[in-house]
Amino acid sequence: MPASGHLRRFVWLLFAVVPLLCGALAVALGQDGNWDLRNYHWYNAYAILNGRLDLDMAPAQTATYYNPAIDVPFYLLANALPAMAASFILAAVQGCNFILLYLIAARLLLLKNEKAQVFAAAVLALVGIAGGGHLPLLGTVFYDNILSLFVFAGVLIVLQSAAILQEGPLAPALLRAALAGVCVGCAVGLKLPSQVFAVGVCFGLLFIPGPFWRRFMLSFVCGLGIIAGFLALGGWWVAELWHHFASPLFPYFNDVIRSPWALPASYRDARFTPKSLMLAITLPFRIFLDGTVAGEVGFRDGRILMAYIALAVTPVMMLIGRGASAPKLMAADRFAARYLVAVFALSYLAWLLLFDIYRYAIPLEMLAPCAVVACVSFWPVSGQRHVVLASAMLGFMVLTTVPGNWGRLPWAGKMVNVQVPDIARPKDSMIITSGVAPTSFVIPSFPREIPFLRLQSYMVEPQHDTQFNAVARARIAGHTGDIYALQAVYEEQNAARVLAAYALELGECHPLPTNLDQELEFCAVRRRTADQP
Repeated sequence: MPASGHLRRFVWLLFAVVPLLCGALAVALGQDGNWDLRNYHWYNAYAILNGRLDLDMAPAQTATYYNPAIDVPFYLLANALPAMAASFILAAVQGCNFILLYLIAARLLLLKNEKAQVFAAAVLALVGIAGGGHLPLLGTVFYDNILSLFVFAGVLIVLQSAAILQEGPLAPALLRAALAGVCVGCAVGLKLPSQVFAVGVCFGLLFIPGPFWRRFMLSFVCGLGIIAGFLALGGWWVAELWHHFASPLFPYFNDVIRSPWALPASYRDARFTPKSLMLAITLPFRIFLDGTVAGEVGFRDGRILMAYIALAVTPVMMLIGRGASAPKLMAADRFAARYLVAVFALSYLAWLLLFDIYRYAIPLEMLAPCAVVACVSFWPVSGQRHVVLASAMLGFMVLTTVPGNWGRLPWAGKMVNVQVPDIARPKDSMIITSGVAPTSFVIPSFPREIPFLRLQSYMVEPQHDTQFNAVARARIAGHTGDIYALQAVYEEQNAARVLAAYALELGECHPLPTNLDQELEFCAVRRRTADQP
């Protein structure tokens, strides 16, 4: 924080205003109606709060089995408040990334003028949160910009503890490293793809100044902290999946774990994985030219591209400048610069090897401006040229930004509105879903006694020889009450095919109006007689 009172008040004003502006922007963009909300974010919170893990069968496809803890707060908030108010609050919390990015930037920068230091840190933080990938996520339930709060907290703990980590007593240094690990481990526990940032935060400690044995110990203890954070927020869900499906990551990596409930397959989404080394090397350039290379919707953002270029150029520039005298003006703190460069590079490499889905890299997009400044600080140029070069790259980021749209709708009174049809005997009814259209968001609106069985999706097909299908067949065969079907109108033929595999057929169908999807239908289902083909 600045030393002078008026600058300190200005910074606190920024900390209050920017998150509120993020909330206002989310309201202006419209209500979240994204595919994942309809597929699992709304349902998963409802399911865990109402103990439906044994009642329903994969209504949200593979995502049924994601840790639902991250979905619960907003689900409760959106059921208690109008949709607009709940989304404003969510976006304001997401806007708190600005605060952590400002503190990271302030720790990185070494400007002698205090006003310039505050201004530069604020610019880096603002450019960080104004990306083409991040802005559309404000007020949405993707939560990648909620998990980033844990990641940035871990990074900030390391940066604020630089003196202790380098030269302080070992016990307090190890404690700080463990605490940083716990923060990032919490993100991993809530959403497994956050593991890429655990790689960066943990192994980035190997690149800070100091003896190797000390850096190794700090990294090792940080890793233990990551495990502790993961167990704190994700351990209970791992135990649930193991208890129900004999797999802690069900259904993923089942080619290794071999749970009888699913096929021996990885179930990994590899749609965006580069198919060659050249495609992997050029990925940031290709994403910049066409956002759908690494995501479901088009957008443009140059933040990760600029950081990628800066990372590639830095070793060459350092080699050129070897033996030259240090610049009179230094753009960044050496400890912070080394750590941030390592965190960014290692996290990006882990993301490239594991996912290549841009949304999972949103924390890297936000951290990219700081990473660029950190890289440029190692180049053998004067401090003024540091500023010019970094400013040019930041300007490119801002001027080329084109935000995406993951699905916005006009505001409704409540987040989810479903006109549920009259069901004569809910306690004796069963609803079958199929297809890949996201439909589970309607389930909380139906009577709680009704089980939902998804018999076909990205995860399951009727012909699969799995325990999942065996249990589904037994439940359908033993059911003596009414059966209904729910699917998208355009997947009706697929639903008929799936039902036929269970000796069932569609009866009369009616539209199922909702505020999130107007193409759903609800149908009666009858059993085929023995003489029917």
